[in-house]
Amino acid sequence: MDQREAVAFRRALGKRIRVLRVVRELTQDELAQSAGVTRNQVSAFERAAQRLDVVALVRLAAALDVSVPELLDASAPHQ
Repeated sequence: MDQREAVAFRRALGKRIRVLRVVRELTQDELAQSAGVTRNQVSAFERAAQRLDVVALVRLAAALDVSVPELLDASAPHQ
């Protein structure tokens, strides 16, 4: 994966996190608290301004009630 593909992937993942959060009617604060990260991190993840580490990825998936593969799959329907 080259740099351009990596940026596109992070943007798609950030959009997926935001859509799932909104569909579940969660604020960034609520998602952050549930996932054990800060609101600033949630915001940065959604904007693709910060890379997710594996721990944050797993925690966000759990907080959004999806599996990690589902969270990573931008083509999956928004549940």
